[in-house]
Amino acid sequence: MQVSSKGTVVAIALSGMLSLSACGGTTTQDQSSAQSSAQSEPQTQLAGMEGASTTASSGSQSINLEGVGNARQLGGYVGADGKVVKDGVLLRTASLGEATKADIDRLKNTYNLAEIIDLRTDVEAEYDPEIKIDGVKNLNLLIIDEEAMSKSMESLSNKDLKKLGSGNLVKILEVIKGLGIVGDQMYVNFLSHDAGKQGYAQMFRELLELPEGQSLLFHCTQGKDRTGCAAMLILAALGVDEQTILDDYMLTNEFNAELIEQERQEMLYYGVKESQLDDIMIARDQVFPETMTNALEWLKAEYGSPMGYITKELGVTEEEIAQLQSKFLV
Repeated sequence: MQVSSKGTVVAIALSGMLSLSACGGTTTQDQSSAQSSAQSEPQTQLAGMEGASTTASSGSQSINLEGVGNARQLGGYVGADGKVVKDGVLLRTASLGEATKADIDRLKNTYNLAEIIDLRTDVEAEYDPEIKIDGVKNLNLLIIDEEAMSKSMESLSNKDLKKLGSGNLVKILEVIKGLGIVGDQMYVNFLSHDAGKQGYAQMFRELLELPEGQSLLFHCTQGKDRTGCAAMLILAALGVDEQTILDDYMLTNEFNAELIEQERQEMLYYGVKESQLDDIMIARDQVFPETMTNALEWLKAEYGSPMGYITKELGVTEEEIAQLQSKFLV
């Protein structure tokens, strides 16, 4: 790939990130395997998740889609006043581009889907167009500001520009990690930048307007980072405790277990050292607790709690919090 100007860097960098995910992307076979595992797995506490107020497992959270990765729901977790998040209403996934006809039928008929919120950038949506389902609203909410990203890249050296255009995944990752596009502080960046604030604020508006008896699905490309932050905020608004939020976040590694192993082997093939794998995998389909913990600690330091951020920064009033809890807890 030739880099003609710095104005093309955003597209190149985001395409590089997409390549990092797509070269080992979830196939229907991968997801079917994950489904089978989820359906047969007993609902037992995951290792290292002691103290959660409810069980978190791929078996309890899976929505059993064939062609869509990391496809799950937020139901069953204990929230405010001991009430439980409604099953099958708040859905989260990776990109929907490879959804099968059976998946679409399931979303429409089993989950009565009313709305899809796409948290991806324009570049990502162009790379992998959103699905359209009759009678289902589609809304794109940007969490990453492509224009601001472009400005932050203007000082890139020619050497870094060449890395971005090289097609070498390891070199691409070096640059995007250096820019803070990925890394263990990226959720803080999502939450602190104007694009993220505006996107997540609108997400709550959509939740408040969701018709009773229908579901809403939110997703990004891998269904783990921008989607993970969205899930954290929703669960926090519903009064779910921090440990359960972390447990739910870490379920990505169960849903993506085979894919993660495949990607780690690929990175070794590309010459990444074993000691560097975790740094690489944060940009691919694995999650690490520190990334979400950093975000939660930042929210507490800056706003007192995630709920403080939701009310003070996203503009969700206490009355609206009560409406959300009444609507999504039973």
